[in-house]
Formats: sequence, C-alpha cells, structure tokens
Amino acid sequence: MNWEADFAGRTAVVTGGTSGIGATTARALASAGCEVFFCGRHGDKEGVATACGGRAHYTQCDVADEEALHAWLDGVVRSRGAIDYLVNNVAFDGRMDFEQTTAADFDRFVALNLRSAFLVTRHCLEGLRAGKGRAIVTMGTTNWMLGLSPFTLYSSAKSGLVGFTRALARELGPENIRANMVSPGWVMTKKQLELYVTEQDKQDLLRDQSLPFLLEEKHITPPILFLLSSAAAAITGQNLVVDAGKFMQ
Repeated sequence: MNWEADFAGRTAVVTGGTSGIGATTARALASAGCEVFFCGRHGDKEGVATACGGRAHYTQCDVADEEALHAWLDGVVRSRGAIDYLVNNVAFDGRMDFEQTTAADFDRFVALNLRSAFLVTRHCLEGLRAGKGRAIVTMGTTNWMLGLSPFTLYSSAKSGLVGFTRALARELGPENIRANMVSPGWVMTKKQLELYVTEQDKQDLLRDQSLPFLLEEKHITPPILFLLSSAAAAITGQNLVVDAGKFMQ
C-alpha cells in the first residue's frame, strides 16, 4: 500500500517508540514521510531517530510523569501546530504471582498500561483537533482474552483499554477523531526473546495458532498504519486482533 499518500508531511506521536513494535512503527511512519515524535524512558537504544534520517525525534520521557509528558507534547504541538496520529504503545508486561503482589504493584501496572493512554490522549487532544489525520491507535494484547498466568495485574490494566477505546470513539466521533486498538499475540521482539521465550513456547505457539509462523514486529505495524490511514476512515471503536489466528472471538 502507498502509505505516503496518507502520511507524508504529517505529524505522529508514538509512546514507547525506542524498541519492539513502537520502534518499528516509528520507523514505518517516518519512512512514509511522517514527522514522528517518540518517547522512551531509557534512551533511543536502537537508534530509531538516526535511522529515520531526521524525520523521527526522540524525547526521554516517563509517561507516568504527567508534568514531563505535558512538557513533551506541548513542545510537539508548538513545533508542528497539530498532531495527526497518536499511537499509544508504551506498556509493562511483567510476570508476577498474584499472591505476591501489592497495591503498589497494581498501581504501577495501571500507571504504565492504562493511565498512560489516558494521559497521553488527553494531552494530545487539542493537537488532534487541529490535525488532518485525527486517528488514535492504542496497543492492546490478546493476553487478557486468553486468561494467561501469571498476568492478573497486566491483564486487569490492559483489558481496561477496550472500554477506554470504545467510549473514546463514541465521544470523539462527532469531531471525526477515530480511536481503535490493535491487540497482538505473542510477538518475538528482542526483549521477549531475551527474557521470556523458550523453545517450548515457540512450539506451543505454532501448535495453537492457525498460521504456521511466529509473530514479528513486521506483522503488527501494517495493521497499525491501516487503522491510522484514510483507508480506515469508517472504522472506529474496534479492537483488531493480530495473532496468527490463535484467539478467535
């Protein structure tokens, strides 16, 4: 698909854009001619900004810090005048046995997986109103749909994004601002491969999925761009599952 027809010369904000799906999405948007503003907590370790030849702009920012977030996003609007696209990608998927969790743990999961989407979207709203793209994509997960363990806190926070997205789509729809979700299955990012994925996990995925390949970032980014683009002009309030056919509603 010719993404440039939609994205060239426009402005996108991507949270958690320094690695994994966020980095791939930032690079894809920049490649299509978008000016991409992305954040992360620990530096642009994968060199996304450098790889994008000046079209991607990194800011170190913790999305749980409202003051820092506000300063970053206000700066984007001041420099560009508008925000066309927002990708709420940042997430925390730590594994924790429920019996060992605390209220502080719960607050951390909510802050990074649910509250961050609220804060970022709220601070981007005026910019989105001034933009032409007027599209929001929030990253979900199939994890909570499958009821996997030990992810009770993660699933609690991530599942809240469905209600957030659907209500937001209804509320902002009269202004032609669209809000959708993409919910991937288990994607073989560098982080997942280094920290969590075993050879048995891979075999189990290939057994349980309808399609016989492991998911990579390249399988998730095109659906994100589709939902941001004018090709999805009549789509809002939806949760698009991209998991090679493991979970079927």
